[in-house]
Amino acid sequence: MFGLVLLLAGAVFGSVSLTYPFGRDQAIYAYAGKLLLEGKMNYLYVFDIKPPGIHFLFAFIQFVSGESMFNARIFDIIWQAFTAFVVLVIAYRLTRDKVLSFLSSLIYIFLYYRQDYWHTLQADGSLNLLFALVVLLLLSSHDNHSFINIFFAGILFAAALLFKYTIISFLPLLLVAFLFNKKEFFSLRIKNLIVFSAGLLLAVIAVILLYFFTNSLSAFWDIQFTQTPLYTKIAYETETAGYISSQLIKLFAYSVYSPLIWLSLGAFIYTVIKSKLEFPELIILTWVVSTLFSLIIQWKFYYYHFLVIAPALSVGAVLGLAVIKSMLRDKKTLYRFILIAFILGFSAFAFKPYIQNYDTLLSFVSGKEDLESVYVKNGFTTDSVFMIGKTFRAVEIVKDETSIEDGIYVWGFDPLIYYLSGRKSVSRFIYNFPLLWKGENTSFRKEFMAEIEKKNPKLLILSTNDPLYFISGYNESSKQLVKRFPEFDSFINTKYQHKSNSGDYEIYELKKW
Repeated sequence: MFGLVLLLAGAVFGSVSLTYPFGRDQAIYAYAGKLLLEGKMNYLYVFDIKPPGIHFLFAFIQFVSGESMFNARIFDIIWQAFTAFVVLVIAYRLTRDKVLSFLSSLIYIFLYYRQDYWHTLQADGSLNLLFALVVLLLLSSHDNHSFINIFFAGILFAAALLFKYTIISFLPLLLVAFLFNKKEFFSLRIKNLIVFSAGLLLAVIAVILLYFFTNSLSAFWDIQFTQTPLYTKIAYETETAGYISSQLIKLFAYSVYSPLIWLSLGAFIYTVIKSKLEFPELIILTWVVSTLFSLIIQWKFYYYHFLVIAPALSVGAVLGLAVIKSMLRDKKTLYRFILIAFILGFSAFAFKPYIQNYDTLLSFVSGKEDLESVYVKNGFTTDSVFMIGKTFRAVEIVKDETSIEDGIYVWGFDPLIYYLSGRKSVSRFIYNFPLLWKGENTSFRKEFMAEIEKKNPKLLILSTNDPLYFISGYNESSKQLVKRFPEFDSFINTKYQHKSNSGDYEIYELKKW
């Protein structure tokens, strides 16, 4: 019954996302996923700094629902509803309170869908189902010991790591929790560690073998562990200590997550004082701390980075409410007042993003606007650096001027053009920043020029309004950045002629003589 109700709640809250198009990030994942279904491994055929888990998830989404932004959002609603149900089960195992457990799951799904088109369907939110299942299996094994559950928890944690490496902080804390599990003999604790590690290592080895036997291990390793730290360094250089400290103060003092953090903290302080900090509470504490660490250590604080803390804090918060309930056992009216005040205050504080989005959804459902119209309404950034309406116009030009067999190249950061047009990039560098960011990239430039000179794409699309300083390290558009790549600039001037302008794009056509 609770599962059905949660699916309904997921549909109610998640329905706002049906009018969300893909942003640039989702376009990368979808394009990489499409090539994976064709047998072309990510990193070898698509340069992307994100871990591989999100690429494989998008491959699965397209396998079951086709190449459709709308269908992908439906899949996400179902995925997040399942996540919320796992959160409910975890909360119930700890509180034995149906109301608080259901509240925990509603908090999670409510927090997830208050994010916009850019920040949903991201790796940080997608890994939550896997991570929550890890926690549930560990709790289940504690109640009724099972090496199988612990083994599969290790496998699932490895799968979650493939979405976000920073959650590795969960592992050392988990080892401590295993060792301090007073319910079990020390020898059994050691066996638990070994079994969990075996599941983790088995999954890691399987991934390594997959990339090895597809001749893509070197590309995977270089991008994930050489190029990604370079990108991260650029991102750090663009942010100040003042920015970071202000974000931390906001997180703990006056963000929508603040009451959840303090309720979680209160629950754990209470269990320590009362000497009730057992393995289940340690696991939740480990979950909360590791996800907060995962968020903070990135220093960037993009909205989708916060999604990884949502399920852990949703459980931690209701543990705090359960503590308040036990302390006010003889004052039920006061407890109900506190509970209702929390729900109303939290909802009022967090509901604002829904208001406009429900209005857009109603326009679509009533037939006043079609899907493309609502995509245009929702698909933009406040600085106008990305506007999907302009991308749609560029896509129409590409479709009109090329056939499905023709290669194209988008010099900029808009892989959505490839995905929506159905045209392939002639290079694995589906965005240009690895060819430009500060640091050694000579080999990438040589590789790119060899590819593009060999394949001579029919159209070149140059972006004129994408100064993404946080990624490239330069406050210049892609059109301006061509001058920093003389070989490519010469290639354009020699082989291509300007055809037209469309929004934020200049279209160049391969010369016929």
